Amino acid sequence: MKRTFYTLGLLSILAFSIWLFLYDDAAEPGPLSPYHEDVQACTACHRPWHGVSDEQCLECHDAPDKTAVRREIRFHEERKNCLVCHREHRMLGTTISRMDHTILNEKLMCSQCHFDRHDGLFGENCRQCHGITSWRVQGYRHPGAGRIDCFKCHKPPGSHYDVRYWSLIVKDMSQESIAPEDCWQCHSIYHWRELKMAHNLSPLMTP
Repeated sequence: MKRTFYTLGLLSILAFSIWLFLYDDAAEPGPLSPYHEDVQACTACHRPWHGVSDEQCLECHDAPDKTAVRREIRFHEERKNCLVCHREHRMLGTTISRMDHTILNEKLMCSQCHFDRHDGLFGENCRQCHGITSWRVQGYRHPGAGRIDCFKCHKPPGSHYDVRYWSLIVKDMSQESIAPEDCWQCHSIYHWRELKMAHNLSPLMTP
């Protein structure tokens, strides 16, 4: 009885292998994305028994003129590790790109690809605070109310450099002069829109 099951198992595996060999569509891992849907032959990307290689990707996607590559994707000049970020045969309508920042050269500054929301206040070494697998800054706590160097992180808006606008603020604070960088004199660290005084800016609204 045991030998019979063993024989049937071998015959099933053999039959399944022959079916796979004769029926090419049986090995189809899924539909192509819209980017590659016009590719008809599997061998355009796949080599039998070897799969897809970076060299095959570059047959279509190589850019001899490096200056033509957009600044934010200039890291593609390395021309390797294509399959780390790009995978086909996933689902219809989905992108084939999945960015993996861990493969990038550490000398590549984040600001070369990403817009700097800090307006240069913290320099270009974003990794001092941010991670590359999760961009969120873990465990951040705002400094205490006694700190008066808010300007190191917060850049005053353009209105705070307008002479007419700023003169009204100084008047409401009953002081002769306040620097736009002295955020702490007017703002609260817990609710930035709540001011420590109620200033009257209505003259600015009149024509």
